[in-house]
Amino acid sequence: MTHKETAAIKPMPLEAALPQHPGPQVRAQIDGVERYLALETRSRVLDLACGDGRQTLELARRGYRVLGVDSREESLSEARAAARGEKLNVHFLHTDIRQISYRGEFDAVVNLFAAIGYLPNDRDHARVLEGVGRGLKIGGKLLLDMLNKEWLMRHFESGRIAFDLEAGRLVEGFPAAGAAASLRVYALTEIKSLLLRAGLDFCRVWGGYQGEAYELDSPRMIILARRPEPQPQRSPKDEGLVTAVRIKGRGRRR
Repeated sequence: MTHKETAAIKPMPLEAALPQHPGPQVRAQIDGVERYLALETRSRVLDLACGDGRQTLELARRGYRVLGVDSREESLSEARAAARGEKLNVHFLHTDIRQISYRGEFDAVVNLFAAIGYLPNDRDHARVLEGVGRGLKIGGKLLLDMLNKEWLMRHFESGRIAFDLEAGRLVEGFPAAGAAASLRVYALTEIKSLLLRAGLDFCRVWGGYQGEAYELDSPRMIILARRPEPQPQRSPKDEGLVTAVRIKGRGRRR
């Protein structure tokens, strides 16, 4: 089997699986975000890889305290101009999403345009999720909007896209973000492993923003995770006491 596979299975436009930006669709998308995250008024939200800020601005219009982060300054300039035009209280930060430095700051983090995938390798994506885990408050939630790998494999378009089977990446014929040359497409099980490594608990997955079930034919997977409560640490003294009690208990049963 070659590393790049272009066999066709039920052709369907790749764009159908990727988030779109017209106003009504953005509002419907943020309706779903609110539904899944159950955000409280004035919640602090980080929009990770916010691009031109359309979703960030919509969150701000609804009264959330929002920070949009992206590595492309030109996109952020558009977002800032739009925010000034509407007099919205929203902030934008130009930085590498692998270098999120906040600690326990956010009630929720959202990534609504598949930024988990555009970076060079799995370690980079793990670094992003680890930064998210540190930036969330205890009990804070993460919502990821991603392309469904199972759907992609079932609806491959011959001649339009190429997939590197060894790297698990789309390498040709897809709408790239900025200068990205390929997109790492994850299966749900792979994302769950990355979340676990980042200290985040997987909660649930949907096939869309209207509560659709996640299935093989769902173009997207909307993943909810959370930062769990820290587990209490047992001291060596406590461990010794538990062991002694167990040994004594076995002796009495004899």
